[in-house]
Amino acid sequence: AAPARSNASALAARWTRAGCSVAMLAAALAGCGSPDPERVAREKAAAESIERAASRLYKRPYELIWESLMAAVADRRLGVVQADAASGVIELRHGATATSPGERVDIRVTRTVEGAVRVEIRSRPLIGLALAPDWQRLLFGDLEQRIAPRRTP
Repeated sequence: AAPARSNASALAARWTRAGCSVAMLAAALAGCGSPDPERVAREKAAAESIERAASRLYKRPYELIWESLMAAVADRRLGVVQADAASGVIELRHGATATSPGERVDIRVTRTVEGAVRVEIRSRPLIGLALAPDWQRLLFGDLEQRIAPRRTP
């Protein structure tokens, strides 16, 4: 007959099995949490392939351009993540709707050496779909309406 195990050795064996199970579960979960570099690269390339970008130059004061862009952003109900007039950076988000997957819109406003103001608008869907609105056309259109000289009849 096999010798009887003591309570202490039986408890140690259970703790060892439990410890191994926890260690194996932790290792499995850690593998799930670390992204596959190839998948990350594919997703980044896909997002960049559907990114839209456009820029225009304006011979108008920087402050007028900035204020007009911020008003257009408010009218379009875009969520402002960051807006810093000193650096010329506007980061926006637009949530998902019935017709759009949600987008990230980045605007850079810079002064040129010629005294003009350069506005660059970049947008990309938050998920890999190409159903996003044409934010460049919409925001440049809004901006140009706001900064156009007013004509008196």
